[in-house]
Amino acid sequence: MKRHVCWITVIFGLVCLWPLAAQKKLQTDLGGHHGEMDFVINWKQVYSYDECVKIFFDLEKKYPGLCSVQSIGKSRMGREQYVLTLTAKETGKDTEKAALWMDGVIHGNELNAVSCCLYTAWYLLTRYDYDPRVHDILDRTTVYCLPVFNVDAYDSYVTLPNTDSNPREPFRPTDDDGDGLYDEDMAEDVDGDGEISQMYAEDPSGAFRLSKDGNRFIRIAADDWWEGKRFTLVGTEGYDNDGDGLTAEDDLGGVDPNRNFPYDNNKPAVKTYPLSEPETRNVWNFQRTHRNILVTFNYHNSGRWLMFTIPPKSMAPPARVGYPEPVTGRFPNNKYAFRTNHTVDPAYRHDLEVVTAMVSDGLYILKDYTAPEETWLNGEHPASLYHMLGAYAFLMELWGRPAPYADTNQDGAVSDEEFARWIELDLGGDGWIKPRPCDHPQLGQVWIGGTHKRHIDRNPPARYIEEEAMKNSLFVVHCLEEFPHPRFGHYRVTSRGNNLYQVDVELVNDYMFPTISDRAMQIGRCTLDRIEATVSAGEVLDPVAPAQSGGGGGESGGMGGRFSYTFGKETVKAGKKTEFRTKARSTQTFTYTILSANPSATLELSYTSLTGGTDRIQINLSEKK
Repeated sequence: MKRHVCWITVIFGLVCLWPLAAQKKLQTDLGGHHGEMDFVINWKQVYSYDECVKIFFDLEKKYPGLCSVQSIGKSRMGREQYVLTLTAKETGKDTEKAALWMDGVIHGNELNAVSCCLYTAWYLLTRYDYDPRVHDILDRTTVYCLPVFNVDAYDSYVTLPNTDSNPREPFRPTDDDGDGLYDEDMAEDVDGDGEISQMYAEDPSGAFRLSKDGNRFIRIAADDWWEGKRFTLVGTEGYDNDGDGLTAEDDLGGVDPNRNFPYDNNKPAVKTYPLSEPETRNVWNFQRTHRNILVTFNYHNSGRWLMFTIPPKSMAPPARVGYPEPVTGRFPNNKYAFRTNHTVDPAYRHDLEVVTAMVSDGLYILKDYTAPEETWLNGEHPASLYHMLGAYAFLMELWGRPAPYADTNQDGAVSDEEFARWIELDLGGDGWIKPRPCDHPQLGQVWIGGTHKRHIDRNPPARYIEEEAMKNSLFVVHCLEEFPHPRFGHYRVTSRGNNLYQVDVELVNDYMFPTISDRAMQIGRCTLDRIEATVSAGEVLDPVAPAQSGGGGGESGGMGGRFSYTFGKETVKAGKKTEFRTKARSTQTFTYTILSANPSATLELSYTSLTGGTDRIQINLSEKK
């Protein structure tokens, strides 16, 4: 008997302590680590594609309940494009939760984008057991993360000598110089220093000279009586392989993948047909078949811009439509305010309010970013995501010339002198390809150098990678926090006599995103939210004017028109099954008429949404007033 009591005591203790055990890693100390030491990554480093892939699968192995890695297809050169799917698997399938898509390096030379994507995935996975906010995010949402979009160009850029601008496109052979040959005159590392620079030849009448510090070639001013060595620019470092007297004029490249998507794909820059490249086809096929994608992030370099897809323009004269007002007064001195002169169609006013609110918060989080107006047509990826799939699309232009660090006079620009001083003081002088003479087999003696090293202009030096990645990941986390999460709120039961009851129930979404965008409603690419009502004894009466689905694109009756809603409140006459969309930061009151001879009957409401989750409530008619 004593032994049994002992075991009962142990079991009781374990049951009581179970909630505490589940929270054993909860970190409340801002000075403590939040999971970073559970999976250590050096964020002050650029990784090759093979190294990235190893990190992907190591994360999957470390966090099997939160992370899955899958190939969505192969590139032109046969490399796999891997997507990381992040969500708490025990709380539901990834396709049954609202999802955020993020990708990097659609242009192979924009390396910093990989770090921002991968850092966000790492941040969410490592903090899940430590941070209640992240725990909630992965419990109720999904993140699809493609850190390396353009795998072939990225691998070449990282592992081989290249210029700052190339390789950029997927490797489709092209004849850039029109001589009938393909990619025959690439930039090449003539002096074997691992960098691609410019070639100069000594010339008594040349227009350039060496700077005093010997780091670069500078143009000689017209009134300068310079009598030292003079140089003429020969061209980009390389060989003349086709005998036309030029170097590096037919480099690796092909179709710009960010002009290869379907929407408004009608410009000569496209060069070929939409989705001609296997990399863009793989991505588009994944996105169009995952209808739960609500928000997208595309990472590029450079410029420090938070760009966003503006809804379609209004066809009405400007005098009749004056929305939106500029965002001002939200932050001290309006530092993070922005203005858009784009006048949207009234049908898309809600979408504009959503992105305006989100961009305002993003500018605050990112601090030194700006938000230029952008519409993104002409086959660009964000245009297709919003206009064809109805997903809110954000594009981040990372880094750029180091304005926050080098702009000493705070005029918003970085002069050559400020840039040189930044290299000297912040980088210890390590930023130049120092000019030196070299014997060229075709040109004789040339000088090679005088330009910046690769990781300095378009992409940051390694020491700055983590700072940029951290800020951008915090913005993504904020967006995920604001995903729709509707829940039933207050309700009221009123007796109308003759066994009739009126039940008013609130559905509250306190978050910044709706379950369905204006655009998704307009093109009919949505699964409407639904509330199903049943009563234990009696009948739920449908309203006289039943909710109209509009062929999948409309909203329920009583909402004041198809797209006229803005942040706020509204009342909906509901019935046995009511279809609608849940708006951003909204309180929708659903009014039910119940016929029941049993005053103790129970009304049960069940809410279902592809991107808003589910909720349920039971209301006793005996609670009548």
